[in-house]
Formats: sequence, C-alpha cells, structure tokens
Amino acid sequence: MANPQCGNGYTPVANEILENLVLLPLNGTQWRIIAVVWRYTYGFSRKTHEISETFLLKALGLERTQLRQIKRELAALIEAGIITVIREPSFNKTRVLSFNKDYDNWCLKSPPTWC
Repeated sequence: MANPQCGNGYTPVANEILENLVLLPLNGTQWRIIAVVWRYTYGFSRKTHEISETFLLKALGLERTQLRQIKRELAALIEAGIITVIREPSFNKTRVLSFNKDYDNWCLKSPPTWC
C-alpha cells in the first residue's frame, strides 16, 4: 500500500500557475512533460535543469519508438512559451529547460484565442 508523505519530499507549484494551466487545451503528453520539468526543477528547489528528450522518455516510462511524439509535444510547449530553453543542446551538452511561470506570455496557436 502506497503511503506518500510530504515529509519525504514534494514539488511546490503555485496555485495561480495551476489555475491558468487548466484553462489551456493541453494534451496528456504535454501535461506529463510539464510534470517532469516541475519535478526536476521545482522539486529540487531549482529553476532550470538539463533535460534531454531521452531523459523525458525514461522519466515518462515510454519506449524509444515514442521519441518522435516527445519531440513534437516538447516543441509545442516551447513554441507556446510554457517551457523555456535556457541552453540549446550541442554535441556534448544537454539542453537546459525551465518552466515559464509568467502565464501572460503563454501563447498556443490553436485556438487563436489562447494568446
């Protein structure tokens, strides 16, 4: 029987962020990516973290065949301004990501009223 306790760690996310995120038409994969970014940033009391696409695959428990989907959904979150790229990936460095808590700058292209 699971028995999680806040004393064993938690990820603090402001209610205001949650209230604004639930208004967006995000799909399940996008929500899961956001949760991983929160876990490895806010969950460790930091604002950024090195998060590669293969790291996301492992953290989400997905197969390598789903890498294209992860790339597509992560790109959509970055384009919408929900996830911010702090450092682009290079041959020997992982991409550094953060969650953009300024929800006034989030802009989903579809539907256009979300900008």
